Amino acid sequence: MHATLLAARTSPDTSAERDLRTTLRMTGAERTVALYASDMPTGFSWSRGITPQVIAWVMQGVDRLGFDDVYRSGVEAQHYRVLRLAGQVSAAARRWFRGRFPDRARLDCVEQANAMLTFRLGDYEPVSGYVGDDTFRVYRAYGDDVDEVGV
Repeated sequence: MHATLLAARTSPDTSAERDLRTTLRMTGAERTVALYASDMPTGFSWSRGITPQVIAWVMQGVDRLGFDDVYRSGVEAQHYRVLRLAGQVSAAARRWFRGRFPDRARLDCVEQANAMLTFRLGDYEPVSGYVGDDTFRVYRAYGDDVDEVGV
């Protein structure tokens, strides 16, 4: 009887593609928490072609903290920002935020990097081809113009 050799089935996804998909699914606050925990230099400045490195730093932060901690801290950080905008930050919330992000210069740098990453991730975000209006009806988009829609 002849033996049948089967090639090992490999996943079509590379590690970089998985990291990109994970980063795309994260909220901005989660990415901020992960970047803060990573080895991203505090004096980091965005430059052309750096997106894969920033994504790697995001994943490094997730690996260090664990996704559950990144998620919870992201929710808390976003809640703090909402409270701050409303002028209702309690002393306990302020202590938590300052304990989580003690270095203000690093937080500013991380937030700038996250904002630029969010912009650059738009290049990878799949376009659905659907648009909606204020009546919550959804239309299929045709062509390049928003005007060219059909029901």
